[in-house]
Amino acid sequence: MKGKATFTGQEIEALRQLIRQLEKSDRNEQKRIRAKMRKLGFYGRDDWNIIGMTELQFDRLINEGKIRIIR
Repeated sequence: MKGKATFTGQEIEALRQLIRQLEKSDRNEQKRIRAKMRKLGFYGRDDWNIIGMTELQFDRLINEGKIRIIR
């Protein structure tokens, strides 16, 4: 695993906001958003084999226990 699988509640909310932005952005902006996601330790393609992350896919990772939230 290149990133991490345990995130704080704040990190989860930040990732959610970035994923929402990702879905609406052009290609150049998507690169910047993905860089911000990696700074939080989230590597969608490398760790989860997901290209074009959506909020639904993110929720699925959480619900399946692949991503854990610490309080």
